[in-house]
Amino acid sequence: MRLTDLLQLTADLNQQTKLFFSIDNQVYPLTQLKITSSAGLLYPGKLPMTKAKVIYLVKNLYGLSIPLYVLLNEQKFTLYGVQIVPEKNAIYLQ
Repeated sequence: MRLTDLLQLTADLNQQTKLFFSIDNQVYPLTQLKITSSAGLLYPGKLPMTKAKVIYLVKNLYGLSIPLYVLLNEQKFTLYGVQIVPEKNAIYLQ
């Protein structure tokens, strides 16, 4: 998944929607986004960041078509999909 895909798929959602990573029936709050010259790296932590924070972090970037990855336990995961859960005000990246 590219950064532009995430922004387009979540464009209509509340700015306070929280981001999570879901894998193997485990859910991890995504707390940090680092942008490199070739990718966006998401890191899990304790408190999930909001859609508003992601938009703030990338608002002045050019080349938003960079791929997104999650780094969990020193392992890099490629993101392929989004599950939107409105009743929990959450986005689950998979």
